[in-house]
Amino acid sequence: MKLENKVAIVTGSSRGIGRATAILFAKEGAKVVINGVRQTEVGETVVRDIGNDRAVYIRADVSKEDEVKRLVSETVKKFGKIDILINNAGVIIDRQGWKSDIDSWQSTIDSNLTSAWLMTKEVSSIMFKSGGGSIVNISSIYGFLGAASVISYSSAKGGLITMTKALAKELAPSIRVNAIAPGNVMTDMTMEAGQKVIDYFNTQVPLKRSAEPDEIAKAVLFLASEDASYITGEILVIDGGYSLR
Repeated sequence: MKLENKVAIVTGSSRGIGRATAILFAKEGAKVVINGVRQTEVGETVVRDIGNDRAVYIRADVSKEDEVKRLVSETVKKFGKIDILINNAGVIIDRQGWKSDIDSWQSTIDSNLTSAWLMTKEVSSIMFKSGGGSIVNISSIYGFLGAASVISYSSAKGGLITMTKALAKELAPSIRVNAIAPGNVMTDMTMEAGQKVIDYFNTQVPLKRSAEPDEIAKAVLFLASEDASYITGEILVIDGGYSLR
């Protein structure tokens, strides 16, 4: 197993890519912290699917520093260490583009970008004490390309790409930092856009479909594991060829 005796925190893991990643990590031998801010019952279901001996659900808003500190502290208390951090938490607050209000802008930046910085800041010191670790940030192809109507989301994901590269330099050689930039993935957030939007997007993708969460989770596993031991500062695009246009 690729993650035997490892401890991983996966933020925003009660559903979607985070959930698929947490379940795959557990199958590969890791003990996993499931995290969410609203769907406690759903998060507890993920823990039951994995097994109470290998997973725990910790409710925390990772865009808030005090809650990040509590999440990390409870993880160490439960499992004794942290080897892997997956910064997956993030949302699209609205689709108003340049007409968006300041509160929506700030909430989007905090949820998608500030949260990753806060988690990395808190976890890194623990990883250094235990000899190192691996961090994987979940960005988006819109961090490269931008997208009309979701300017704040695109900006946050672009910031996450740059932050990944900067942290890879700063935390080396003990901690590797990489990112995934998915295209359309069949998650609840994607479903909220509506079937017409999904169908149109798929016509623009060379592979003519959206990704499943499990397909992204496998790439996250690769970057988090020793299979990627000489990879840091990389942004792995997984978009079915969409960005080739």
